[in-house]
Amino acid sequence: MSRRGWAILVGVVAIAVVAGLVIWAFASGPGEAEPSATPTATPAPTTTTPTDAASPSPTLTPVAPPAVATCETISTAEFQAMMAQNGWVSWETQDEQIGARPFDRFPDGAPAGQIVCRWGESPDLATDNIEDLAWAPIGTDAAVAAQAALVDEGFERIEAPEGVYLALVGAGDWSDAEGYGETYLFTDDDVRWARTKADVVFVTAPDEQG
Repeated sequence: MSRRGWAILVGVVAIAVVAGLVIWAFASGPGEAEPSATPTATPAPTTTTPTDAASPSPTLTPVAPPAVATCETISTAEFQAMMAQNGWVSWETQDEQIGARPFDRFPDGAPAGQIVCRWGESPDLATDNIEDLAWAPIGTDAAVAAQAALVDEGFERIEAPEGVYLALVGAGDWSDAEGYGETYLFTDDDVRWARTKADVVFVTAPDEQG
C-alpha cells in the first residue's frame, strides 16, 4: 500500500475510534438516579396529660359517743364492788317523789341530765339501809348561784384541788367521821352529791368512771 493509502487508513481508524468514544461517553453518562427512600414522618410524641391520682379518702377516726349517765357510770368500781358484796341493786330515783332530790333546791332548779341513784336490797322494800349518790352536769353561772344558795342554807364551803365542797356540818346519823353530812362537790363542769362528804369520792362523771 502506498503512503497515501496508509494515511487514509489511519485517518479512517482514528475517526472510528473517536466516534466509538463519543458513543461510549453518551452511553455511560449519568443514569437515572435511584429513587431515594421516602422519609418516614416521625410521629410527634403524644403528650398525655396525667390524670390526678385519686386522692386517698381521709381516714375517719371514729368518735366515741358521749357516755350515758347511769347508776353504773356515775359510781366508782370500788363503790359498785361494795354494793355487790351487800347483794344490793341500784335504781334511779330522780323522777320519784319519795327519795333524795338534792338538786331541786338549786335556784335554777335541777340541771338537765341529772341522775339520782339509790342502792339497796330492793326498790320495793321500805328501809333506811340504803346508799344514795347523785350527779349532774352544770354550767358556771348555775354553779355559782347554787353554791351561794347552799352557803345561805348553812353549808360550809371547802376549797380543794378537785373542786369546791359544800358540806352540811352536824347531820346526826348521816354524818361521816369528820362530822360532815350531806355534801356537794362542784367541779369545773359538773356537781356531785352524797349523803356524807366521805361518800362523795364514790361519785364520778360518766366519762371518767374508775
